[in-house]
Amino acid sequence: MKLFIIGAIIIGASVFSLLPILSAYFFQPTLKDTLRFNVYFLPLSFIGNVVLSWGFIQGSKTFGNTVMLAGLQTGVNAILVTILSILVLQQKISLYSIIGILLIGIGTLFLNK
Repeated sequence: MKLFIIGAIIIGASVFSLLPILSAYFFQPTLKDTLRFNVYFLPLSFIGNVVLSWGFIQGSKTFGNTVMLAGLQTGVNAILVTILSILVLQQKISLYSIIGILLIGIGTLFLNK
């Protein structure tokens, strides 16, 4: 059960990491395109939110540590947004980004103890 909960949080966080990358890649920063993007990707966003919410609800019962779960979500978001930005948007990563990601990972480990 614990692996399902952690998997749900990782999958939900992955969906929400993917959305801004898709938005930046396929749409212009206009109000019309923003509305179109949200209508097109509403089902994906809904599924991601349901999976993430289930993970948090079950995780708070199982682990009793919601802060650890939020740290896991934040770490997954930071890592995936960085990786997808490099791969999809051809952006360069700075040393400060790498240090930030490492600090988030270390913080998540401390929250789990």
